[in-house]
Amino acid sequence: MNGYGRARRCTDRDGQIVDFYLYLAAAFVAVRQLIQRARKRYRWDIRPTTKRLK
Repeated sequence: MNGYGRARRCTDRDGQIVDFYLYLAAAFVAVRQLIQRARKRYRWDIRPTTKRLK
C-alpha cells in the first residue's frame, strides 16, 4: 500500500481522515486482487476462433 501517494504522505492530523485513506487504499488492493484472481480462474485456455469478415 505504499504506492498510494496521498496515503503515503498524508499530512492530515485528523485520525478519521487518515483512517479513511488507509481503508480506501486497502479496498483498491482487494479489488485489484479479486480482478486478477477472476481473470486467472475464468479465462479460456484457448480462445474460440471465428471466421473473419471480408
